[in-house]
Amino acid sequence: MKLRTVCLAPGRAAPGMTLAAAIVGHDGHTLLAAGTLLDPEMLDRLIRRGVETLSVALPDTRDEETVAMALANAESRVRSLFRGKGSPAREALGAAILDYRRQQCR
Repeated sequence: MKLRTVCLAPGRAAPGMTLAAAIVGHDGHTLLAAGTLLDPEMLDRLIRRGVETLSVALPDTRDEETVAMALANAESRVRSLFRGKGSPAREALGAAILDYRRQQCR
């Protein structure tokens, strides 16, 4: 089964979801390892600790056409936001965001 990594706020994650990436606290220590199956208590603790986002692995039931459309929409939106001539830093930011959005769509 194909999996997709999705970033969610802890309040939007559901018990039973699996972490796709480790959650690291403000002090640099790992709070939960990748592959951890989330339960309600863990999600409550993450919210109380101020964790803003977490990456979960979800089954990907999308067909290739849907994925291609999502990629095209994401690329169009980022290019629209970063249209026109800008500084090298702005161009680097646009490229980084475009790369991130491509990864999120796949």
